[in-house]
Amino acid sequence: MKKFIIALVVLCTLCLPALADSDRVVDDANLLSSWEETQLQEKIDAIRDTYRMDVAIVTKNSIGYRSINVYAADYFEANDYGMGLNKDGLIFLLDMGEREYFTATHGKAITVFTDYGLDTIHSRIVSFLSSGSYYSAFSRYLTQVEQYLADYQQGTIHDRPGYGYAGTATPKTVQEQFMEIVPIVFIGAFVIALIITFCLKNQLKTVRKKQNASSYIQQGSFYLSRSQDIYLYTRTTRRKIETNTGSGGRGGSSTFRSSSGGSFGGRGGRF
Repeated sequence: MKKFIIALVVLCTLCLPALADSDRVVDDANLLSSWEETQLQEKIDAIRDTYRMDVAIVTKNSIGYRSINVYAADYFEANDYGMGLNKDGLIFLLDMGEREYFTATHGKAITVFTDYGLDTIHSRIVSFLSSGSYYSAFSRYLTQVEQYLADYQQGTIHDRPGYGYAGTATPKTVQEQFMEIVPIVFIGAFVIALIITFCLKNQLKTVRKKQNASSYIQQGSFYLSRSQDIYLYTRTTRRKIETNTGSGGRGGSSTFRSSSGGSFGGRGGRF
């Protein structure tokens, strides 16, 4: 009997890390059923096993005085989330009190999930959050996360057009493709016009520039009796030059610090 108890204790001790690792869906706001939590946890486990990227979904009724980005980063650190030496991972936090959401990224996740990429992911789930379809929102969120990680393995990062490392995974619109072609067309037309102009110029070698207009006037046909300059008016035009102090057009990931000083990326919004 004593040996059985010891064996049971050892077995429970070995299972503790696995149980701790499975706690990646924390529904403190009671938005999900037990079945829905299990389904989300299984998707997270598959992402962790395949891509070595940690993912957590946390819901809260209130987060107190801290801003949602700092709260998410602190929660990530306090619960020892992240995989590998750099603690690669991301956490999606939902605050029902302020109806806010935020994704905080850490380690390699800062590179994989850019500001533009996170905004795109959020735009595809915010309508489900607003309508109260929380399981659908979280499930779609994890599907997008998995897709971004698969694209990253293929060398593609979802970022603002013109940025990224191996291109953008967001298909370019017809307008964007047209605007890329326009400069090439203009340059080609300019070169052709320049060649034609040069050829025509060579055909006019017999033409010589005159220094003044007297050569074109018939002798005795023109007489200037009076000459004066009359000042009429001056027009002044003022135009305000707008300055843009925002970061809207930049690519990559903006970062911030957790309460302990850890570096995180992330984006959020309201629903």
